[in-house]
Amino acid sequence: MGKYITIALLAIIIIVVSIQAFGLFRKGNDMGNQLQASKEKVEMLNKENESLQEQLDYFSREENLEKELRAKFNYKNPGEKVMIITP
Repeated sequence: MGKYITIALLAIIIIVVSIQAFGLFRKGNDMGNQLQASKEKVEMLNKENESLQEQLDYFSREENLEKELRAKFNYKNPGEKVMIITP
């Protein structure tokens, strides 16, 4: 009789340990997925940062800023005339 109790207790312990191990495996897998998503987001943000830095460098030059102002907002210097040509 004592043998059956020992076997039953071992079976219960094995089941509990297996459930815990499966839970840890799932949690580790979820964390791995979150890590991958975070790495992808960091890469995307780094690319966006590079693009913004390039724009900042471009617009920090006075001649480029003036060129963009003229193109987008019909900016003109005093005494200049603006001609808008449409196709």
